[in-house]
Amino acid sequence: MMESSERVAWLSIAVNLVLSGIKAGLALFSGSIAVKADALHSLTDVLSSVIILIGIRISKRSSRAFPYGLYRIDNLVALGTANAIYRGEQHAG
Repeated sequence: MMESSERVAWLSIAVNLVLSGIKAGLALFSGSIAVKADALHSLTDVLSSVIILIGIRISKRSSRAFPYGLYRIDNLVALGTANAIYRGEQHAG
């Protein structure tokens, strides 16, 4: 059974994929560059959610060196994702 954090990550991926599809369709229909850019932005949100999901899954693994699991890796993934979003917002605005 999936943890709630995994369910939230999958839900985020699904919602952003649907939003990207809707926005891409609207961009094709209207020819709006702004809507096309927003569709691309939603795709980058999908990428962020996928990276977070990978971090969640890696954090559950254990090894001889870390018998209780790699639970700290999800903090590093979240920090890296937040940094990428912050840098992206700086370049966008």
